Amino acid sequence: MNLTQRQLRMFVTTAAVGNISRASEVLHISQPALTRALQEFESQLGVALFLRTTRQLALTPEGERFLPVAQRLLHDLTEAAALIQGEATGQRGSVSLAVGEAFGCTVLPDILHAFVKTHPDVRVRVVNDNSQGITRRVAQGEVDFGIGSPVGRTEALRFTKLLSAPLGLLFNPELHQLKAWVRTEALGDLPLLKESSDTSIVSVLRAQGSDLVAHMEPGVEVSSLALQLAMARAGVGIAVMSALGASHRDAADLRFSPLRPTVQREVFVMQQRDRALSVPARALMEAVVERARGAQVHRLVRFGV
Repeated sequence: MNLTQRQLRMFVTTAAVGNISRASEVLHISQPALTRALQEFESQLGVALFLRTTRQLALTPEGERFLPVAQRLLHDLTEAAALIQGEATGQRGSVSLAVGEAFGCTVLPDILHAFVKTHPDVRVRVVNDNSQGITRRVAQGEVDFGIGSPVGRTEALRFTKLLSAPLGLLFNPELHQLKAWVRTEALGDLPLLKESSDTSIVSVLRAQGSDLVAHMEPGVEVSSLALQLAMARAGVGIAVMSALGASHRDAADLRFSPLRPTVQREVFVMQQRDRALSVPARALMEAVVERARGAQVHRLVRFGV
């Protein structure tokens, strides 16, 4: 049995107004056409839905039991159609993305602020993770796309370079005096905060053969940008981070000195190669790529390829 949305709407409307004449006006069809359609609907169901009198239509016991079911079905069909139409235009639906803390705290907020204003009915979920976690979440389909520095490349993912930022040292200028550019061999016994081994910064430093990783080893290990800023400010240690992380508004009273020779951290937008994004997800990803250039970040951050 195939019940149509049109049949359900005619039945529910007629039951609500209790009169063929008024129902036909509401539905914008002729009275004979409505009468015929309702009779065909009853024949299809094999049961009478209405008790017909000369002045009023009343529901049969079967019609009374069927009415709430028909109302629910009609509501669900209408909602489903609105959902699909909304997602097709990018105005409804959901988007999930995984981001690194540096990008998420500096560039992403303004982009999301603009996006939610133009897409108020799109639900956005932002997951913070390190680069290894971001890559894994995207590869496993936990999120629509990710923004970070991939730890290891995989053919299953597509990468679009978003920006590059040099690594350097962030410190409290009232406690430490470092040159505008710093060579690792000149650090001496300065205390460095330790990075977790699975971060992109450690991966980049190891790939460059930098001895900075060994220099960090005795330091206090911290696992978030907020902790790095607080510890650097208190003098617990000097933080190794990119110019992007140093762009955090809470780092305004701290000083950033890039490393020499230059070590770049690259940030990419990553997505599954064989997975088509929904219209809202594609719209947000495009907004990230297009609007990131306007972010107020450290002058050494370079956007694009």
